[in-house]
Amino acid sequence: MRLSELAAGLPDVRLHGDGEVGGLSLDSRTVSPGDLFAALPGRRADGRRYAAEAAARGASAILASPPRPPGWPEDRPWVEADRPRRALAELSRRFFERPDERLLVAGITGTDGKTTTAWLARAALERSGIAAACGGTLGFRFGDETLPSALTTPEAPDLFAMLARAAESGARAAVIEVSSAAVEAERVAGLRFAAALLTNLGRDHLDLHGDAERYAAAKARLFGMLPEPAAALLPADDPSFERFARAAARRRIVTFGTSPSADWRVADHEASPAGARFRLTGPGLDTEVRTSRPAPWDAANLAAAVALAVELGADPSAAVAGAAEADSPPGRWQVIAGGEPFLAVVDYAHTPEALTRALELMRRLVSGSVIVVFGCGGERDRTKRGPMGEAAGRLADRVIVTDDNPRREDPESIAADVLAGIRRARPLRARSVERVADRAEAIARAVELALPGDGLLVAGKGHERYQEIGDERRPFDDRAELRAALAARGVAR
Repeated sequence: MRLSELAAGLPDVRLHGDGEVGGLSLDSRTVSPGDLFAALPGRRADGRRYAAEAAARGASAILASPPRPPGWPEDRPWVEADRPRRALAELSRRFFERPDERLLVAGITGTDGKTTTAWLARAALERSGIAAACGGTLGFRFGDETLPSALTTPEAPDLFAMLARAAESGARAAVIEVSSAAVEAERVAGLRFAAALLTNLGRDHLDLHGDAERYAAAKARLFGMLPEPAAALLPADDPSFERFARAAARRRIVTFGTSPSADWRVADHEASPAGARFRLTGPGLDTEVRTSRPAPWDAANLAAAVALAVELGADPSAAVAGAAEADSPPGRWQVIAGGEPFLAVVDYAHTPEALTRALELMRRLVSGSVIVVFGCGGERDRTKRGPMGEAAGRLADRVIVTDDNPRREDPESIAADVLAGIRRARPLRARSVERVADRAEAIARAVELALPGDGLLVAGKGHERYQEIGDERRPFDDRAELRAALAARGVAR
């Protein structure tokens, strides 16, 4: 495709030269001959520094902010952009032939629940006969294929490539997780959304955004991107509702939750270790739902997923059946031992709100003590460490503080922040607090402590199959470690 075709009419973009473009790349190390190299500013490095390397590997053109990147050959085209990230998203959309015009694309944002809601929405759509893709933390799934993704929302070239593959494979809809980081970095700029959904708003990623206000503002910008006929699906029970309703002004607002005013309402929720049942009412629908997933927040996710699927054309009854029968996503309240002699669960809860909800549910489900194993990530939002410690101290009887992706930060410093939060808990329920740095040993210790009737929660990593230590990703899986510890104790699963 000619560069002049790709860039024609883009605002704040000036083209110096022309030529053929065979691909798009953000990483100078992976440039193929004929690629457009996007020299983007990053948190740790500026892509402009790698212009010469990209040229040496055969890049045919470069996208960069002014001035012309040093080391870029004078005889090769330069796409000059005041906002290169936004320009890259628009170029990606055009390069992959506007897949959002061949798919109904819905974006899901929020602090917690994005992955589950996207997973259930896809199941709801598929049950209605609408072939659908979903993308996010667990990768990009369509048909029987899953493409891995290192980011919740991939960089624009990868995102549009995945949407194009889904459309070519016969998908009619795509449900994607949209992180606040992706909005901030303009990865979804130019993407034509048919609908957008907020699961909830809590505390996370303040290391990136600086404060809660900027974090909320980033999420709210997704709703301002919606074309006016599109639907904005919002949680009626969330304190942030009014703010997001204002952000979605002139769009059609659809609500879900437990509020009597919600368009899609969850009521009469009953939970047991085996699952839950509740009543779901919505436009033209009033039904009892039974699922194998006991969490109250999962019922809200299901209501949101059904509402979204219906907005994308699904039959309400079929959508409910599809979402209710779907398995949980990996690492989301994943039961490893089902209650005999104790309940053992792995969950991705890695924010104060999510950990609070998970511990409250565990306390509802078991008659004995609640044991929690968790930690906080290094080089990430420090402000949530204390509140997560407070939640554990208030709601668990035994707490084991361990490592969770310490990266290049001192693990003991991270643990000290968490332990300080535990000491601040009021009331302080935890009668036992231990620091076990090695995560496998911490899980084994929790299994050793568990008695019949207890509940054991391993929180924070969920589906992850690695532990980030320094600059390394070492193989590690909470689920495998918990199974091994249970087997060593002779507990049937």
